[in-house]
Amino acid sequence: MKPWSSAISTARVENGLVKGTDRRTWINTFRARSDGVIAIARIVVAIGSLWIIWLDAAVRPPRSDLAYWLLIAYLVYAIAAALSVWKGQVHLVRGTFVRHMVDVVTLIALAFLTGRVSGPVFMLMPFVQLTATLHWLWRGALWTGSIGIAVLAYLAISDTGWPFRSDVDAAVALSFILSLLTATILLTWLGTHQEEVRSHLLRLVERTPSVPEGRDWPAEAALDYATQMMRVCRALLIWSDGDEPWTNLAIWKSGAYEVRRLSPSAYLPWTPQVLRHASLLIIDAKRSRALIHRGEGRFGRWREDEPPISPALAAEFSIASAISVQFHANDVEARLFLLDPPAPTLDDVAMAEIVADRLKTLFEQSILLRRLSDAAALEERIKIGRDIHDGVLQALAGTALQLQALRSSKAAPDEIDRRLIAIQATLLEEQRDLRALIRALEPGSDHRRTGDSQLALRLEALADRLRQQWSIDFRFILDPKDLWLPAGIIDELARMIAEATANAARHGQARTIEARLRLDGAAVVLTVDDDGTGFGFDRRLEHSELESSKVGPRSLRERVSTWGGELSIDKVEQWTRITIKIPAHP
Repeated sequence: MKPWSSAISTARVENGLVKGTDRRTWINTFRARSDGVIAIARIVVAIGSLWIIWLDAAVRPPRSDLAYWLLIAYLVYAIAAALSVWKGQVHLVRGTFVRHMVDVVTLIALAFLTGRVSGPVFMLMPFVQLTATLHWLWRGALWTGSIGIAVLAYLAISDTGWPFRSDVDAAVALSFILSLLTATILLTWLGTHQEEVRSHLLRLVERTPSVPEGRDWPAEAALDYATQMMRVCRALLIWSDGDEPWTNLAIWKSGAYEVRRLSPSAYLPWTPQVLRHASLLIIDAKRSRALIHRGEGRFGRWREDEPPISPALAAEFSIASAISVQFHANDVEARLFLLDPPAPTLDDVAMAEIVADRLKTLFEQSILLRRLSDAAALEERIKIGRDIHDGVLQALAGTALQLQALRSSKAAPDEIDRRLIAIQATLLEEQRDLRALIRALEPGSDHRRTGDSQLALRLEALADRLRQQWSIDFRFILDPKDLWLPAGIIDELARMIAEATANAARHGQARTIEARLRLDGAAVVLTVDDDGTGFGFDRRLEHSELESSKVGPRSLRERVSTWGGELSIDKVEQWTRITIKIPAHP
């Protein structure tokens, strides 16, 4: 059987709310565990009562035989009930009330059969009351204790004439009654306290702090969660971040939220240095009356003359009593003040520490979100720069080379005019590509396009443009010819082909380039062969070696790595071969 804490930890929580069936399952789990212990105790009580009846045989009252057989039947029932509980499933607890009624009826029957407040009756009475407390908390303790007191009072009056006689039997009866009355009062209070603790635990399980969107600190969500968990109307959260030159202060008052940015020295120190990491139960802030949680459930009084919290903070926000806990999230140091708690206890401090631990997680999520946002922005800037480098800049470089060749050319005016028109068309096409890139970066547009595209037409148009830009013989082979790929991958492959061509033409003086594109299972394989001078090595280099030694085309390496692919460079006869393999559906 799972313990109560395990039942809570394995609860099914959906949309921040605990289903009613789960709540019943937890309670049944607890009851099932209790019934296992109660079953053993019931057998012990039955055996002990039989033993008492046997020892009392010399002064046996007239109806003791009936009491003896009643206890034998009760022992058989106790064994049968224990077997039923132990064989039953944890989440299907049935018959608890029936078993309790059998115990109560047996107690009353024994009381009338023996006619005394001592003996088996007094042995069975605390068992019945404790089992009722375990199952129904203060309600069980109160009602079962009331029945027991009524039965004992009746027996005492009928047997001893109490409270009108003064003898030993009357004193014994009164002692038993007062003992049961005291136990009822204490168990009722204990049941009330246990029910309140259970309510706290269920509230913690039922809801978690809502994670806000954006880069703002999640102070509003933190205070909303803290006030609802701790049932307070006012709360204050103060925190500082090593990366920001100010102190942040958030106030929650009856649902109204306000946040302030203050100077770094505002309200410093929030608490004395010795209390920097301690949890506080402030009973009276003006008189410096407070309890300090020193860890592991140990509390001590604050006996220093110095106030436990900043006097300026206490004065501005009228802090009389409060529960204060601190937490650290990376470089963020924060302290939560739950103001004016109703009848605060040490249990409230423990619960506030659990709340603070969840607020710590909330702030850590916010910090992680900021870092991911910054990293994504940086990655996007790098990608944009790489796209401009492999697209527009390479096109401009090719255009510059063509213009330089045209200046030194002695061709006829008609030929020069034709080449200028071709260069102008290339510039217009690059201008359209650059404009499309800028539009894709506007808010609301998805620059990572999806859908299909006519791959053969796209790449053939790219081949024509590369021939004009670099004045080379460029061939393109598609295998199969009707190969289909997502538009985003086609864009990336086009940039890779353009970059590989630019490297071969500019740096390797290649005049012939052949690109092949084929599908290999779940991967797209692109090979680019050129007759240039290559990269200065005559053996095959795989992706890991290219990455570690930082050789080969840097832009291609980064593009391939971004897409989770592999790049290799090899020398095949008179050709330099670049092989790129990327997932077809990244």
